[in-house]
Amino acid sequence: MADTSSSSGGGEPTLAGTTILPPSQPTAAPDGDGGEWELLVDKVRSWLSSGQLAITWSRVRPTLPALAALVGALLVLRVYGALLTAIDSIPLLPGLLELVAVVWLVQNGAPRLIRRQERQQLLDQLSRRWQAFRGS
Repeated sequence: MADTSSSSGGGEPTLAGTTILPPSQPTAAPDGDGGEWELLVDKVRSWLSSGQLAITWSRVRPTLPALAALVGALLVLRVYGALLTAIDSIPLLPGLLELVAVVWLVQNGAPRLIRRQERQQLLDQLSRRWQAFRGS
């Protein structure tokens, strides 16, 4: 312990004494063998025998399908993102795919828009889908 009171001369604090602590004695486990592993095993055994596992499982069980679906969705998104990145890294492929989409649209979309009856059917379908989406 240090004495922090200053003397009348305004000098440095002086050391009043030293405390010596004896080494701590290791404590033995209740079974006499000692060790933290046995204590942990005893606690786990008592938890299992108390029936807490069944209670915990009944609380967690309804959330498992939602958790599995979330993990599955994340996995699918990661694979899809990796696939798109791989396609995008091929030099001419993105432009070629855009060209294929435009050709398909011209071949299949334009004829439906030329005839008045088919154009009206297409607009009616779009209108019904929009109203179903809005919920009206």
